[in-house]
Amino acid sequence: MGAAARRIVLLFGLATIAVAAVSALIGLALGSSATRSVATGLYLTGCFLIVLGVFSGVRGPLRPAGADEDAEPMGALLGVGIFSKGMRHATGDERDDARSTTWLFLALGLVMVVVGIAVDPRTSLF
Repeated sequence: MGAAARRIVLLFGLATIAVAAVSALIGLALGSSATRSVATGLYLTGCFLIVLGVFSGVRGPLRPAGADEDAEPMGALLGVGIFSKGMRHATGDERDDARSTTWLFLALGLVMVVVGIAVDPRTSLF
């Protein structure tokens, strides 16, 4: 449990630092303040990850059957379409992976939004 927690904290920390660094560089290149640019970058990235987590979480329990998994669906809209070989139920591992991915996106997005609030010069936490 301890090793997994360290990896998650490291992943969240590195992702947050990377977004903050890129945001600061873009902000400085555009003539904005670094702290405001970092906060805006964290807000945007965090909100995007939260939306991605929601869309990942509402995916249904059906998957394309057979060799159609790699094929482009006919009449596809956002990955949903009619498959020539039909549909199958997702395995337990596929559903567990989908849940894990959803929670990862949601948690990372929430962390970025909270760090953005803490860094934002327009907000006061205390």
